[in-house]
Amino acid sequence: MNAESVKNTQSIDGLQYLRGIAALMVVFFHARSYFGDVPEWTRVGSRGVDIFFVISGFIMAYSTRRIGDDVTAVKASLLFLSKRFIRVVPLYWIALLWTSSPYWVNWLSTSGSLKELYQNFNAELSSIAKDFVFIPHLSIDEDEPGEIFPVLIQGWTLNYELFFYFIFGLSMLFRKYRLVSTSLVIVALVVLGKIYHFNDVVAQFYTSSILIEFVFGIIVFEVYSKTLHQTCRRALLMLFGTIGFLLLNSGSSTNDKLVLAVASAIIVWVFIRLFRGVHIGPLKLLGDASYSIYLFHLATFQITRGILAYLGLNPSGYLNIAFIILMHVLVSIVTGVAIFYAIEKPLLRILRKMLGSIVSMWKRNNLGRAENSPKSL
Repeated sequence: MNAESVKNTQSIDGLQYLRGIAALMVVFFHARSYFGDVPEWTRVGSRGVDIFFVISGFIMAYSTRRIGDDVTAVKASLLFLSKRFIRVVPLYWIALLWTSSPYWVNWLSTSGSLKELYQNFNAELSSIAKDFVFIPHLSIDEDEPGEIFPVLIQGWTLNYELFFYFIFGLSMLFRKYRLVSTSLVIVALVVLGKIYHFNDVVAQFYTSSILIEFVFGIIVFEVYSKTLHQTCRRALLMLFGTIGFLLLNSGSSTNDKLVLAVASAIIVWVFIRLFRGVHIGPLKLLGDASYSIYLFHLATFQITRGILAYLGLNPSGYLNIAFIILMHVLVSIVTGVAIFYAIEKPLLRILRKMLGSIVSMWKRNNLGRAENSPKSL
């Protein structure tokens, strides 16, 4: 497998557009907290996360579709995991550092010695440490009792993403059976969770039925790869898309993960097909910055709500409500795009360059060993 075979070798514009839309769905969902009690249907915004999981399943299958025999399965697996780590973890750690800063700044400022640092290391700091290594725990936020949330609340989805990457990375050892083996492991975990109803937080978290959405992303890839050259009328695609969003709303009200998985899979497939060859600059930018928007949007709410307090808007009446939601969304977009260009993009460029240098060095060493090895007679 060459160095490019575990990343996207071809952009699928529809997926980028959908990433941006899914991120804004989550922003909308969290912006509801400004109004207190809100209608139940508005929870559908949280289902941007379900769409993200299906997209991840698709992208991991798509980006590893050209596995060759030019490197060992172990090295292919390590390369895959390294690239996923670079793409997801560093920016998350930055966002987590920012969000958890009141805890660790207070810890450092009130501890005058190494002994006091040790003595003052409390349960909250222990939970934050777990967040950095993706170990789920009960929320330390008094407003979220009993929930399995990191300090950076939306980071719970990153725990699932990294877990999925780990399973998929191990499945790379089986090369062409990677999709089947990944799917079987995930299904087995979900079934295990249904049977045993674990009390342990980590076991409960990593046997959740939400994991099945990654499998549906793999299924979408299989459908996509087998229907790539078939045509489909745009009106029919739009009908399927409408059905997908209706199912998404239905699954949201019942929290039925299977319905949500099916709905998200339909939506992902429709966006891939509907926007094939269609370039929309603003949506592409929104998709590119979607990860930064997603990670930092809750932090931007402080800015938004400061503006709203200054304006003195009453959170009632359709126009005021629409304006308040729009302000949350716009500030999140502007801040997310700024972070994308100022931090995420340069950071990825540096880390990918470092990884490329390591891969090149490894190839040169392998070539040198091959040239110096005794020739067989």
